[in-house]
Amino acid sequence: MTEYDLTVIYYDRAVMTIEPQPKTTSSTLWQAHKRRSIQEAVIRLMCRDGLAAVTMERVAQETGIAKGTVYLHYRDKQELLDSVRESALSPMLARLDEALAADVAADRKLEAFSSRYLTYFDDRRDLFRILLYERTSTRVYGSRFQSERYRHMQSSVADVIAAGIEAGIFRAVDPQKTAAIFLDANFGIVNQRLLTEDRTPVAEDAALVSEIFLTGIRTRPSTPRVARRIAS
Repeated sequence: MTEYDLTVIYYDRAVMTIEPQPKTTSSTLWQAHKRRSIQEAVIRLMCRDGLAAVTMERVAQETGIAKGTVYLHYRDKQELLDSVRESALSPMLARLDEALAADVAADRKLEAFSSRYLTYFDDRRDLFRILLYERTSTRVYGSRFQSERYRHMQSSVADVIAAGIEAGIFRAVDPQKTAAIFLDANFGIVNQRLLTEDRTPVAEDAALVSEIFLTGIRTRPSTPRVARRIAS
């Protein structure tokens, strides 16, 4: 395996992509390969036997290494699951950034953002059901708003909204607060799709988010003021 190998794991309907790493020393590459192998074992266990099956000992057996080796890379199960979650989410940012950087109007960018965001989670439905909702740690949800990934998305969306205001597409709103509302609207639909058997096409749900959100912030045509008639 070279430093530019791209490893894609398919289990049931869960998909995880581990991004290729930049060229570095052989020792560092070997350590990165070990960590990827451990993460892949976790995904296999979760998708095959459920979250309860993920123990440091079972992960070691699945990977074919000593239990102590797993502890060399991850302090405990919590850190291991956090690492798997981050690796599963990391590729999403590049796809969203691409949508927001496209040479189209601001409202079209936000429509593309919703479509890609929902599609990303839908393609990895079973994996994220486990990673986001079957864990008992309360910090999984709260940490979303404190993560660098969330701040990046909020800032990028806010920039698009600000550009839309400047172009006259959107009315004057607070870009940062409005970006937070937009992200939560998308996350709310992801929740609905992951936690139920809702099989509404992604395109329909993405269009629903865009229609409601964009209708609210688009510039409204001015209406002439009608003078009140005063009875004499």
